[in-house]
Amino acid sequence: MINGDFDKFAGILLNAGSVLLLPHIYADGDALGSCGALAAFLKAAGKSVTLLAGEPPENKLDFLPEISGVDFACFKGNTSVEKEKFDAAVAVDCASPERLGGRLKLFEKATVKMRIDHHASGTDFCTETLLDPEWAATAEGIYLLLNRMGFDRGAERPDWLTDEVEKAVSRCIYTGLLTDTGCFAYSNVTSQTHYIASRVRAFSGDMSFVSHRVYEVKTRAFTRLMKTVYSKICFPDPDVCLLVLTNDEIREAGADESDTSGIANVLRDIEGVTAGIFVKPDNVPGRYRVSIRSELSVDAGKVASLFGGGGHACAAGCVLAAKTPADLESEIGRLLEAVRESKSCSGGRDVDASGGCEDKKDGPEENCGCRGNDR
Repeated sequence: MINGDFDKFAGILLNAGSVLLLPHIYADGDALGSCGALAAFLKAAGKSVTLLAGEPPENKLDFLPEISGVDFACFKGNTSVEKEKFDAAVAVDCASPERLGGRLKLFEKATVKMRIDHHASGTDFCTETLLDPEWAATAEGIYLLLNRMGFDRGAERPDWLTDEVEKAVSRCIYTGLLTDTGCFAYSNVTSQTHYIASRVRAFSGDMSFVSHRVYEVKTRAFTRLMKTVYSKICFPDPDVCLLVLTNDEIREAGADESDTSGIANVLRDIEGVTAGIFVKPDNVPGRYRVSIRSELSVDAGKVASLFGGGGHACAAGCVLAAKTPADLESEIGRLLEAVRESKSCSGGRDVDASGGCEDKKDGPEENCGCRGNDR
């Protein structure tokens, strides 16, 4: 069920002179694609738009600035943008204020604070929110919002909305849909997802390069890193696969942050595994990033929320604080206990996307983002 008022949300954006768009930290294709689509549209509408990511797009998504025609600025903590105050700031695909990282202060300075998202496990931290856990991707919500503002309206479209802009918007939305649904293969996909994909595909032209770039192309560093991955995976429980990598192991393979994307999925896809847990060092010393991928018998989002993180029922992430190897071992032990508790709670039933245990029914758990990409 949609939480929020599309018309009010659209009205605020159309009346704003300056708009700040903020994807979540370590932004994926949905967060960046949704931002790119919204930025391209608002820029064409005559708004002053700043798209400020926490980090540069990972290599497999570096085509987004070009196809959107928008500059994807990177927050460095000392840029001139920090001195600005925006009429509206929009947190995109962002479940909590913590997911904005160092850009939170800039967000809070805006006259109107807004959020568009599809994560059920989140907090309401904005003046205006558009949220629906049944959207397979935030990009679905972006399409619905922009459609009310004149996009894909045929003869009713505004004069300033050119074919070129509609193509840019469509390519970004399609990227968001494709990357958050595993090429439309995950259980979060609905008939609406396919409908929106068909609508934007009519404007976008050939988009096969996105699936090739995101899902098929592997760097040589990734291939070297996978040798280490397969040698280090372990099974603390018969149906739980755990991997802990060090910075040295990643560097020895010549790999970087982007090369570790998708490893949690590899763990979960092993036969008989219901939860795959991938732990790697964060950029901040003493912190470790955790990616959890699960089948429906384990609520990854609920587990991650116990450690200050979040996500979907089958794809979530969090951060562990550990100053020493002993601390890390202890925290991983707590994480494993939370996974076991989640399995016990489900009792063989499916766990809904909001984290509660319920018998299976039509609702958010059907579209929980299973096999998703949240990191």
